[in-house]
Amino acid sequence: MRYAQIFRYVLTLNEDEYQERWMKPYAEAIAAVPGLIRKTWMADFETGTFASVYIWQDKASMDAFMALPAIAKVAAEPFLKDLTITVLPVHEEASAITRG
Repeated sequence: MRYAQIFRYVLTLNEDEYQERWMKPYAEAIAAVPGLIRKTWMADFETGTFASVYIWQDKASMDAFMALPAIAKVAAEPFLKDLTITVLPVHEEASAITRG
């Protein structure tokens, strides 16, 4: 069963800093994580509000990712605030209809 994670957070970065301090250090490493189907990055620089949606092949892959030491490093970034993470199983039947 696939799982989804929705990360919502505030970043105190401008667009250039976002590229250098958020995207570049983490995007390639995240892309290489076993079991990750996709991650979508969302950014509203006007409000400083950001989100990411991860889709995982299974709960074990998601749990292994969350247990990585790098996750604690990301969570400790001084420019990251108000992080909330929602975890839900993917409803496969409904998602198939909407190309999810």
